[in-house]
Amino acid sequence: RDVNDNSPVFPKKDMILKIPETASPGSRFPLERARDKDVGIYGLQNYSLSPNSHFSLAVETGKGGVEFVKLVLERALDREEQQELHLVLTAVDGGSPPRSGTAEVRVVVLDANDNVPVFSREVYEVRVAENSPPGQLVVRVSAADPDEGSYGKVEYEFTSDEPGNIFDLNSATGEIRVSGNLDFEETEYHDIEVKATDGGGLSAHCKVHVELLDVNDNAPEI
Repeated sequence: RDVNDNSPVFPKKDMILKIPETASPGSRFPLERARDKDVGIYGLQNYSLSPNSHFSLAVETGKGGVEFVKLVLERALDREEQQELHLVLTAVDGGSPPRSGTAEVRVVVLDANDNVPVFSREVYEVRVAENSPPGQLVVRVSAADPDEGSYGKVEYEFTSDEPGNIFDLNSATGEIRVSGNLDFEETEYHDIEVKATDGGGLSAHCKVHVELLDVNDNAPEI
């Protein structure tokens, strides 16, 4: 006669699941089943999952009576909030006292391009002398994107060709430098719009207001 001399055992003590942060609530993800050499009531009876705010556990029974255990997503994931979740899956048999076995489930949240670049300011206001030489730094605009990899890499560009005659924009650093001749007597202000675009095509805009400072570069005319 069988006695309860075996505990449930998982084939792997560590399971890794990679789930995109765009997965919708209700999605199910299969887990490894535990094995118990005992039979009947002493065999595997139930599973439980450590308390957490994102997943629950579902046990499905196939046509042959084989049970399949799955993680059920209850609340949407956010990689920027939490990149990994560590759960403990427990299998219990029907002995008295019951025997159990555990495995760690590590959920790796895969990034999606769900964040738009955000500029540190909506409007940058700077003053520059009209005799500033080519290459002088005017201002450095900066946009942050918390996404990972190419989704978080931002490139900058002018929204029109007009500033390109006077100013140069570094697409990688956001530095705007003098590239042409500034003339206070011709134009006292320059309004520039800059667009920041991430690797997934999401973009944001900011304005740069450049005020030219007059210098004594003109003699009186009679």
